[in-house]
Amino acid sequence: MAAPVMPRGYRSASEYHFREEQADAIVRVATYHRRDFGLSVIWFSPREHEGIRLSLAAPFPRTSNTGLGSLDRLPLELLHDVFLRLDMRSLFSFRQTNLRSREMVDSLKQYRVVVSHGLNLLCALLRTRLAIGVSLLDFYHALCTKNCTLCGEFGGFISLLTWDRCCFQCLQVAPETQVQSLASARKKFRLTKVELDQLTSFKTLPGVYTMDESVYKSRVAVVSVHQVILVFRQQPHALALAQAQAQAQLADSGRNQKFNFMGSCALPYYDKRTDRVEYGMSCAGCQLALEKGIIGYRGETWAYEARDKAYAQDGFLDHFRWCEQAQLLWESSDEGSKQPPELPELARRRGYFSNGE
Repeated sequence: MAAPVMPRGYRSASEYHFREEQADAIVRVATYHRRDFGLSVIWFSPREHEGIRLSLAAPFPRTSNTGLGSLDRLPLELLHDVFLRLDMRSLFSFRQTNLRSREMVDSLKQYRVVVSHGLNLLCALLRTRLAIGVSLLDFYHALCTKNCTLCGEFGGFISLLTWDRCCFQCLQVAPETQVQSLASARKKFRLTKVELDQLTSFKTLPGVYTMDESVYKSRVAVVSVHQVILVFRQQPHALALAQAQAQAQLADSGRNQKFNFMGSCALPYYDKRTDRVEYGMSCAGCQLALEKGIIGYRGETWAYEARDKAYAQDGFLDHFRWCEQAQLLWESSDEGSKQPPELPELARRRGYFSNGE
């Protein structure tokens, strides 16, 4: 498929050059975080985190006089390795044993990073009872993974069922991220009890989901369609039927797409080299180009995908060098000293949702 021709006023005629020390100001002026994307999946109000953040992360002001019994005989490096490989539920149980166990777990950098930057996902794992299948090392590795495992773009989300990083676009449409009710999957694929036992499933959490801000109060058991197909294909008679059912599932994905949102969570990227955390940023210049009718006036899909695309900072700065409208926003800001007069309302509000509380 040929790449779309970029209209005049969208892609600059030549590469824009800026000084390295201007990078943070450019990002502040010409980008915004799509808050509504994160609110369309599993999320919890920051108020819910206030009561548990200190208990999970803050050290006690006194030291422990109680040991760990026979575990104290093991080398510290070996203990740390064991803790990293414990599932999150077991790690919490161990941490609650006594003050010494809490000190040991809290001393791990990986644990401190997880509770500092992945608390929303951690709460989702605990409430869906999936924490038993995710180790501390798994969680830390996910936080340190930057890009979508499916398309290679910045991945600001994670599928709870497959534990794959994904971007918002792949979360909605990629075959690997499709989620379906367990009852529907059992019926469509004629799954046996043995096959059902091989699947990871959980009951959805009541809340507001999708970009339509739909309220769902019932808890529904869901599974990954991709995992269902992999399990089903192991049966000698199943290949042809599995292929047909997979095609039917893709055709039916619009109606079931709500489950994709119910089965995923936003997750920032943690750069362990710099200790920097990135949540993903969208280009205000691309939104401005849409509003001016420079792109998207014929309803081209690529124009809206460009507007919705999330970047890490380095990726956005590469985009900025050629995005004419983002450059105009920067130049009208007096090098970041004031808000650009043409800054789109969508960028000011950080998305379409009016209130996430």
